[in-house]
Amino acid sequence: MPWSRGATGGGAREENSLAEHAGAERAALRASPTSGSHKLAEGSIPLVVLAGGRGSRLGSVTDTRPKALVSIGGRPILWHVLQTYAAAGIGQAFIAAGYRAEQLEQAFGGFGTVEVVDTGLATNTAGRLLRLADRLPNTFCVTYADGLSDVPLAEVIALHRRSGSLATITAVHPPSQFGTAALAGDLVTDFEEKPIIRSVWVNGGFMVLDKRVLNLVASDETSLEHDVLPKLAAAEQLAAYRHEGFWHPMDTAADLALLNTLCETGTAPWRTW
Repeated sequence: MPWSRGATGGGAREENSLAEHAGAERAALRASPTSGSHKLAEGSIPLVVLAGGRGSRLGSVTDTRPKALVSIGGRPILWHVLQTYAAAGIGQAFIAAGYRAEQLEQAFGGFGTVEVVDTGLATNTAGRLLRLADRLPNTFCVTYADGLSDVPLAEVIALHRRSGSLATITAVHPPSQFGTAALAGDLVTDFEEKPIIRSVWVNGGFMVLDKRVLNLVASDETSLEHDVLPKLAAAEQLAAYRHEGFWHPMDTAADLALLNTLCETGTAPWRTW
């Protein structure tokens, strides 16, 4: 069920658009099957999107709106994330909101397949999942509202089921924060602008969790990344799907510019729908 919403612009204009066109956007949401090799045949499981943070590294862009509503190609980045999952047959989603949760509710709430839940302004990532515990089945997907990828979600879920692990992450190669120089002796032979670091793997989100993972969450302060996942790894209960394709976060103004450029030039790799 692909998402279809009206585009939003930048700055105050985007915030006004969310208020003025909420009704029209809701009418524009329609169900239509998405074909493709990555679509789940049956047994779709729900999605939790961690969307509570402000995204302070984006500067003034998030002064008036949550990071999840920052525009990529004329639509909030959260729309792109939901569309990616919808294309894989996953339409039910819980948005774990925090900072400016009311704006997320206005933009994405009110639908039968999406629920925006205010999980607290200062709640940590695992704490947000714990606050959603009564809504979650035995298996559910989890990802971040600020990362885009062309990862084949059906394959991630299949690996999770085969492995028998309590959790599965999508491991990706991160982009370098710096350009690199190729050296030959004392000479520089070439430069590459912020290449992908192929020798390193990081957690790119696009996770699948067993509900028993929530037993490791003590309180609102518990971090999924720093507290829960390391414990699962130590217990050999954390699997990883190795994704060699596209993945990029929206952490900085430079990331935002890159993702918008990919949309504007029609070369956005995550748009697999």
